[in-house]
Amino acid sequence: MTPSAPPLSPASLPSPKPIPPAVLVGATLLLFLVWSHTFLAFEVLLAPRSGPAPLDWLDLVVARFVPVFVVCAVWCFGVKRQASLAIVRAHPRRLVLCGLLSVAAYNGFLYYGMQQRVPGPIASILTTLSPLYLLVLGVLALGERLTWRKGLGLALGLGGVALIATTKQASGGTNFLPVVITALAPLSWSVHTTLTKRVTSTVSPVLWTYLALVVGSVPFLVVPAFRGVDAFLRLTPTDVGLVLYLSIFATVGGFAVWSWLLKYLPASTVGLTIFLNPPLTTAGKYALSTLLPGSFAFSISRQEWVGGALSLAGVAIAVLRRRASGSA
Repeated sequence: MTPSAPPLSPASLPSPKPIPPAVLVGATLLLFLVWSHTFLAFEVLLAPRSGPAPLDWLDLVVARFVPVFVVCAVWCFGVKRQASLAIVRAHPRRLVLCGLLSVAAYNGFLYYGMQQRVPGPIASILTTLSPLYLLVLGVLALGERLTWRKGLGLALGLGGVALIATTKQASGGTNFLPVVITALAPLSWSVHTTLTKRVTSTVSPVLWTYLALVVGSVPFLVVPAFRGVDAFLRLTPTDVGLVLYLSIFATVGGFAVWSWLLKYLPASTVGLTIFLNPPLTTAGKYALSTLLPGSFAFSISRQEWVGGALSLAGVAIAVLRRRASGSA
């Protein structure tokens, strides 16, 4: 999946031995350097600056998650077989739903939007909307009170999305529908997070995440039988490298590092790292557009800058308020 976060580990789990702060900071920055640049890999594979796209949105889901399925299945049912089978028996329906939300829904919405030319930096901003969706889910499903601060954060966040979606493009039209579809990706992840919050109080968060990836990837194992494998056979070595980067480094390795960080840092502190993705993605694309102008073009309009700033401000108000009140 995208560089969005897996479910947070509860504070009730036993506290491990302390790790030097410099190691935690370094691991966090390295993780988000990997995650933020996945959006640039998506651009190359789905909407390159010139020439045909190597893959479409469905092909990319297949190419990314078939390797993820293999690695995570070996870990879950080879190395951690007994614990994995116990989880499957205890939470079968929840596991299936979380797998579909975190793999099919999240990645499908994100990739389709980017295939329709939603730029990587903009898509990165849109994926930070998860805290706002969680706020709405809390009000609707859990009866939480909608304070004026939460309402302001929600209004700013959605207003920013509206500005981004109605920005005029060079063709004269807007990216309204692709932006709205892309914004459904963090909504899918928010529902997934809500469903798994209680489960991860009794099981390993990384094992649960890997099981959800296995279950969510199963439907895509049969896709090549219906669509053929021509697109995959045409991939260049560079394309294959990018797919493996997404599968192994960003997904399998990234989620393991994230879960490790959650053992040593408060959930609320780690949650704030969501703000690292947009600036790192934007800086990365600017650098690549300077070094490789034939492959990357850096173009963000003033209205998109304003919309992105409003969305991030809205998320900040929601997240920082929750952190100040002592909740994760």
